[in-house]
Amino acid sequence: MRTTRFLLTFISREAYTVLTLLIALWATPLLLRWLGDERFGAFTVATDWLGYLALLEFGLGGALAPLLAMAEGRGDQHAARGLMVTGIRKYIRVTLMIAVATILLATVITWLIPVSPEYAHDLRVAILVSLLGSLVTPLSPFRALAEARQQGYWVSIFLAAQSLVITFGSVAMAWAGWGITGQALALVAGTLVFNLGLLYITRSEVPAIARALVTAPPDDVARSDLRRLNLPTFILQIGGRLSLMTDNIIVARFLSPSIVAAFFLTQRLATLALAELQGIGNASWAALAELSVQGRAELFNRRLVELTRSVAVLGFAVLVPIVAYNRAFITLWVGSQRYAGDLLTILAAANALMLGVFSLWGWCINGTGGAPMLTRPLVGQAIVNVTCSIGFTLAFGLIGPVLGTTVSFLAVSAWFMPRAMAERFGTSPAQLLAAVGVPAFLAIPFGALTWWFSTNYGATDWLGIAWQMSAAAAIFLALSWLLVFDRDERADLLNRFRTALRAVAA
Repeated sequence: MRTTRFLLTFISREAYTVLTLLIALWATPLLLRWLGDERFGAFTVATDWLGYLALLEFGLGGALAPLLAMAEGRGDQHAARGLMVTGIRKYIRVTLMIAVATILLATVITWLIPVSPEYAHDLRVAILVSLLGSLVTPLSPFRALAEARQQGYWVSIFLAAQSLVITFGSVAMAWAGWGITGQALALVAGTLVFNLGLLYITRSEVPAIARALVTAPPDDVARSDLRRLNLPTFILQIGGRLSLMTDNIIVARFLSPSIVAAFFLTQRLATLALAELQGIGNASWAALAELSVQGRAELFNRRLVELTRSVAVLGFAVLVPIVAYNRAFITLWVGSQRYAGDLLTILAAANALMLGVFSLWGWCINGTGGAPMLTRPLVGQAIVNVTCSIGFTLAFGLIGPVLGTTVSFLAVSAWFMPRAMAERFGTSPAQLLAAVGVPAFLAIPFGALTWWFSTNYGATDWLGIAWQMSAAAAIFLALSWLLVFDRDERADLLNRFRTALRAVAA
């Protein structure tokens, strides 16, 4: 059953990634034409600033997810209901704080994002419009509940619906001349669609939860459990935001909002690949948490090493062709003037691979209530990241933020995360490193050959680029199947895959 739910979630994440890529291919040139680079970049950075307001939950969502997963793993529905009610009550207070913070952000946004004077009012109004999206913040626990029940496939379906609404709405608003404000309206509409979808799949439980919100006394156990994980989770969220959500902000503040478009678009394929890799961890962490809660340590570690190897193999299979063909892709998509360089592409791909692996391990630790052990190292990593990103941006220009992320990963997570997995679960660091290192040894010569081929014989039309990138990925996957996975692993994976397919078909 765990394999079936993982397969459903993974397939749905793959479909969501493909859909996101296809609609972005269509929509981005239109948005650039009707908005221009400066407004496009300003809205991209504005969404990053709005993302920081989510920190006002003070780690609530990150604490709620593992507690719900452990309650579902034990089959304790009473505890799960108490966590949901307590979480929603807390999120109502969070909504009020976000509303106040959004109004304050609107007053300083033109200093944070120094746009041209003619766009300043539009940017402020867009920030205020985002207040409408915050009204659904109390529904956040329903996503945590779906993922805790290993129903990530529903989350992917509703994310796809959200993406369609946002994209088509953004294009329509840009065409109508609504500028940055129109982009914010489309974002709010997509947020509403996503949350209404989550309510739909839990509709049988919503009336009981709503009654409990009004009538049930405070659940002291749920409040205590959430309080125990709130602070370390909050610290981790701050570290994650500083590490991963500051790049566009740094470029806009220290360089210019107008070049955020090139910086963002050059990394677009690598970002989509990262979402695909994180989808593996997102689809599997609840099942791994269930194994851990049940005390099945040997099976947990075997599955973890398999998943780590799978993330590495899939990562190289996707990212090697991206590095080789990104210049041709960006040139055909939005014009060669918006390609920010090969070095930025390589660094973005390396960061995507490392973060895909580290996220899988981190979700295992967080999903079993181990967030406190991650706080100090990852906060240190965030400090290194921000400091290096600003310094490198001032020294080297556009590659600075991405280079800062690379340095911070190598300085902290590369050595700390394997050690943390050993301490938490007894997982062999050597096995984890081998699960990544062996595919890397195969990827280095394969990547060099792919780069040479793309330089000398690379296609320049959509069909040719898609075919050559797909062929490169397929060849690497085939080689990895034969050289990276041994005979027993191949047999076991095939057997579980066939069983899951039969279950899905049934």
